[in-house]
Amino acid sequence: MNEQSYDDLLALCQKRRSTRSFSEKPLSAGQIEKIKAVAMTSPYASGRKNWEVITVTEKETIAKMAEVVDTRVKILAEALRNDVADDFIRYAKNFSIFREAPAIFIPAFRNAPLFSLMLKGGSGGKEPSINETTEANETSIWERDNYVKSISCVSMLVLLATESLGLASCYMTGPLIAEKELGALIPLKPGYSIGALIPVGHTRAAPDAGE
Repeated sequence: MNEQSYDDLLALCQKRRSTRSFSEKPLSAGQIEKIKAVAMTSPYASGRKNWEVITVTEKETIAKMAEVVDTRVKILAEALRNDVADDFIRYAKNFSIFREAPAIFIPAFRNAPLFSLMLKGGSGGKEPSINETTEANETSIWERDNYVKSISCVSMLVLLATESLGLASCYMTGPLIAEKELGALIPLKPGYSIGALIPVGHTRAAPDAGE
């Protein structure tokens, strides 16, 4: 990488900001494919490609996604203590701001407990077993953490690709409180988990000073 390439990358990273308000202008098929092409260059745990970037552009589906998140927030709020419920509701309003975006990019990964499956176990010995011991549970957490960290690399490339095209985006994990419901709407492949929701679109134009 030469100095100019570095300067361009640094400027791109410094320019990127999270945007939570979008115009109704749709993304072109070319823009969507370019963003996904950059995402597919991401490094990943063990060099495996057991992940994908799902895109949702149907307005009806996006509206339903926001609705299930809002419903989940309401259910959780009712289970909270009265002294914290209102604060949670105010904060969680941000979880469904993606409803305005013309496109949602969803990095999703498959939980593949390869290491756990290779462990000895179930024989009453001292070897950890995924189903029987605390050590095995820790192993499972370790494996999932690898995939979560890896899908974060994918997400960052989606954000940078978006910025390079002059588009706006926002990295969101709050909506994952309704991951099961979201997965049913996408739909998510069996055995896959959602890493984040990344709404992408054109920035809403600022109103004229006279308006």
